[in-house]
Amino acid sequence: MYFLPVFNRRSQTPGRRIQLSRSQIKPRRVLRPQTAASLSLLLSILTVFATMAEPVDTNSSATTDNEVIVVTATRSPYYIGEVANQVNVIDAKTIAGSGAQNVAELLRHYGSVQVRDSQGNGRDTRLTLRGYSAAANALILVDGRKLNNSDLGGQDLTAVAMSDIAHIEILNGGAGALFGDQAIGGVVNIITHRRGDAGGSLMVGRGSYDNETYSANYHGDHASGWYYRINSALERGDGYRDEARVNYESYSIVGGFAYDSGDVSVEARQSDNEYLLTGALSVADVVADRRQAGTSFNDYASDNRTARLSIDHQINEVTRLIAAYSDRDEDVVIDASSSFGNTTTLQSRRVKTFDPRLVIELDKWRLTLGTDIERVEYDFTIDFGFGPSGSAHENRKSAQYLQVLYRLTDALSLQGGLRHARLKTEVSPFDIEYRQQATAHQAGLVWQDAHWRLYLNRDETFRFPLADETVDFFGNVARLDLQRGVAWELGIERRGLHLDSALSLFQQDNRDEIGFDPALGFFGANTNFDDTRRRGATLSLNWPGAGRWSGGLIYTYLDAEFVDGAYDNNRIPGVARELAKGHISISVSPHSRITGEMLYTGPQALDLANNGGDLGGYTIANLVGTYTWGDWQLTARLNNITAKEYVEFATFFGTRALYPSPERNLMVSLTYRLE
Repeated sequence: MYFLPVFNRRSQTPGRRIQLSRSQIKPRRVLRPQTAASLSLLLSILTVFATMAEPVDTNSSATTDNEVIVVTATRSPYYIGEVANQVNVIDAKTIAGSGAQNVAELLRHYGSVQVRDSQGNGRDTRLTLRGYSAAANALILVDGRKLNNSDLGGQDLTAVAMSDIAHIEILNGGAGALFGDQAIGGVVNIITHRRGDAGGSLMVGRGSYDNETYSANYHGDHASGWYYRINSALERGDGYRDEARVNYESYSIVGGFAYDSGDVSVEARQSDNEYLLTGALSVADVVADRRQAGTSFNDYASDNRTARLSIDHQINEVTRLIAAYSDRDEDVVIDASSSFGNTTTLQSRRVKTFDPRLVIELDKWRLTLGTDIERVEYDFTIDFGFGPSGSAHENRKSAQYLQVLYRLTDALSLQGGLRHARLKTEVSPFDIEYRQQATAHQAGLVWQDAHWRLYLNRDETFRFPLADETVDFFGNVARLDLQRGVAWELGIERRGLHLDSALSLFQQDNRDEIGFDPALGFFGANTNFDDTRRRGATLSLNWPGAGRWSGGLIYTYLDAEFVDGAYDNNRIPGVARELAKGHISISVSPHSRITGEMLYTGPQALDLANNGGDLGGYTIANLVGTYTWGDWQLTARLNNITAKEYVEFATFFGTRALYPSPERNLMVSLTYRLE
């Protein structure tokens, strides 16, 4: 189930490819003199190793059969082994056999991803990558299109149905030069299905809490070059806690034309997502009845519509054009009820993006030159019962970037990047306008032979303040500075006959990190914190298994803390210090497989001052079984097999507010594949 980074060098003979669809920072030197000297020395050493190393047999099946191509590390298809980043891939076979109900449930078992789900049904999740919240400090993409918002609203991870996902790529660590704003903790790129031989599938599922799911899709690929794919999914059910419920529908259609030198496609997606979120419970409430609804509710109704036009065209032997234009229109209604009264919140988002780029390959050089343009209209209205108030935001973002990859020798590759980004924001009816800009640099190197891969990477990151971090609905203005950071990573990987292993050491330092401090003002306020730092290591072991057995283990240690100011030496809340994820799988017969999963999440601080203590760590065990006969597949997923009572998400504002997680729960699905 777990896929380690693949580090095979680029073969000179045709290899097997996986075809994929797709306040101001002042300019400063990429490297300090001391750092440049150190890198120069390391580069000299690696060059000697590269010269002395035995040449790799590029005609061997071991090399070509394992070559993997990803898009996220370079924003165009390229060999994963030649980029100075750690990228994990969750492939289609793993997704199909996981029995996962949603993206959040799937991602929690990979890499340095931490998931905090307040309801246990994937509708109110908080992802973090290397200790950075995905709502503002990590990018979630669909085929390269951002799901991130220009406001504090988190990404809608249900915008794409599970049945429509081909595979997922996880780029760990900062990627500011390549992806820009918010690509601080990393990037998760959800790649959807595109072309394929005529066929499809039908799925029906039943599970705990009266959950029922259905999906259907069909795709065709004609000899003339035309292709299409239609997908639909539906989910109904209650939740673990009383009163919780889900009502979800998703539809998509993709059509395109493939020709000798490229591909053009158009797609339309719509998802309607209705769900009721129950509020927090006190410690006494949890002891009395951990499944009770509590006294507060958030009733969500979200309507998401997206249209996208993309082109991938080989202009000549060395130049390739890749571009996409997308238009996302989202409306959200939130009816909230609590001891403070009832409120209705309306959110409207219109996001238009255009991201053309040229990919130029000349002998040992590979250059990607592109621009990212984003236009956002965000309206926010809230009514406490005595009339609505709100604000309208217009964001204009633009950026230009360059990424260069150079193969110095057969074993040694260099990588560099540069981005300059600008933001203009207008807020009405308050007649507020502000502008910011940022520059980010990146430099890295990779050395590899038949079994080893070593990489070193430095990337500068940044984040513009979000709409409702800067101006609230009363018109109060917070003049926040740009968030800036530097990410370092050193990785070593080894592919063995029976065991693949990888070790990544990383550190990310931030200035003016943006966040909410409840100690400021009467109700708290958004602010620029003093310096923060995340550093740690991830160790991955993967046993592919030559026979019936296979297994894997991923362990991450992460120290996330303030390193200056009023909260100096305090841990950053909501970040687990340790994550351990393991699995072992056995083929019981040619048609059936059973997989056991283990997930350990360490303790996490609850508040900035670290006065609320820790939310205790917990270990969960799951079991997944599949049985396949002919065109049919039966999948059963049993989560939390020990029925452990634990809490994955909690808040602290003078007292603990707990959101109990589900105990033992089961989901069974039956899939029929049309050929």
